[in-house]
Amino acid sequence: MLTYELTAQDLEDIRFAISPAAETVLSLRALQDPGRFPLQLPWIRAVQPVLEQLDWGVLRWLVNDTMGSPDFLTPRPTSPLTQLDEELELVGAVDCETFERQFVAVNGKVPDELAGADGVTRIVDALREYWRTVMAPYWDRMRTILSADISYRGHLVTQQGTAAMLNDLAPVISYHDGRLRIDQVSNPSRTESIDGRGLVLQPTLFGPHAVIPFDIGAEPLIGYPPRGQGNLWSVVEPPSRRDLDQLIGTPRATILALLTHPRTTSDLAAELKVTPSAVSQHLQLLRRTGLVEAQRTGKLVLYRPTELADLLTGSRSANHP
Repeated sequence: MLTYELTAQDLEDIRFAISPAAETVLSLRALQDPGRFPLQLPWIRAVQPVLEQLDWGVLRWLVNDTMGSPDFLTPRPTSPLTQLDEELELVGAVDCETFERQFVAVNGKVPDELAGADGVTRIVDALREYWRTVMAPYWDRMRTILSADISYRGHLVTQQGTAAMLNDLAPVISYHDGRLRIDQVSNPSRTESIDGRGLVLQPTLFGPHAVIPFDIGAEPLIGYPPRGQGNLWSVVEPPSRRDLDQLIGTPRATILALLTHPRTTSDLAAELKVTPSAVSQHLQLLRRTGLVEAQRTGKLVLYRPTELADLLTGSRSANHP
């Protein structure tokens, strides 16, 4: 059990964040013990064919049999917009003492594969390739669930207060009278004060109940399961062309269909056999509604569909497990 003691100021300073590095490392739990992660089984099945390409000589040491990981692998994120490269820089900058101490605490030793001077580099390279192969193709969908949960928690704070929000995070997390308790395996059980360091709440798909720092005295952090995971991998049929025409209009649906690669207004006008000004009007509306984005290259302005447009038209359906 871990208990955090919070002052009134600590409660006001609670922040939410998303960590691509944490999701990457914690997802190894699901591959190690799929039975504990039934909601993620579609993803686990989908990535099976590519797993043998990865560096398991390194990856197998990043999560132990009790689902523990060295804390330096999952640096505390600071924002819902945290990027993987930023976090991997922090992982790569870990000092030797922390590296050895945390690996010994988690695995009982520093593995031979990671004992050399290039151990940290091997970890960063293995994690980056793991991300590219099994996480990045599905990250848009994962991030949508995580971001939606943060928005929900924000509304809950506004409507019912911080205490109600904390008590709604997970069955193993409870808050009362300045004490936030996580009924999680923690050896030994401990009580720590936030002491103005700030508490970060981080939704994670690979908890499955709660995630806490392994190190005593680590920066305050709680990972909790987000809402909506049951629908994470459900497949929704993309709209038919007729449905899309009715939703956004035939001319704009046609323009989206033509944007298989970045194109100029004049290029689209020539293909559609209409004036550039007519195409420009449609593009500006599509841009204002978040369906296309413009990129200037020299004197040319190229338009391309956004992620929202890809989801709307079903262009990303190949990434669905």
